Amino acid sequence: MGEVSIPRPMSAPANPTSPQYWRALINQSAIRFFILRALWDKESYGYILSREIEELSWGFCTPTESTLYPALNDLEKRGLIHSTQVSANSRIRKVYHITEQGKLAFRTAVKTWGEITPALRKATTL
Repeated sequence: MGEVSIPRPMSAPANPTSPQYWRALINQSAIRFFILRALWDKESYGYILSREIEELSWGFCTPTESTLYPALNDLEKRGLIHSTQVSANSRIRKVYHITEQGKLAFRTAVKTWGEITPALRKATTL
């Protein structure tokens, strides 16, 4: 088996006392979770997928092209999603689908997030 590469984080705002700093860091990991969740029920493409992620995350994740497409490319490279090109209104679109490996990864992510959530709740009670 090959070496596993960890995705390089997108740059976050430089001020750790800023809410934007923490949102950017959280978004960098949460976006992959929400991509897999959005694709669980149906295939989708960039713009619609970004709106679905925003809705699923209650507005917390608001993907931009600079966060969405690197995450999609990473998930596809890892075999968790795959894309097909389709023609729509004289445009070529990439439509993304979750794979069986992606479903397994999402189940694992759900379990892992479920393990950390109680600790986050406790730690945020000051």
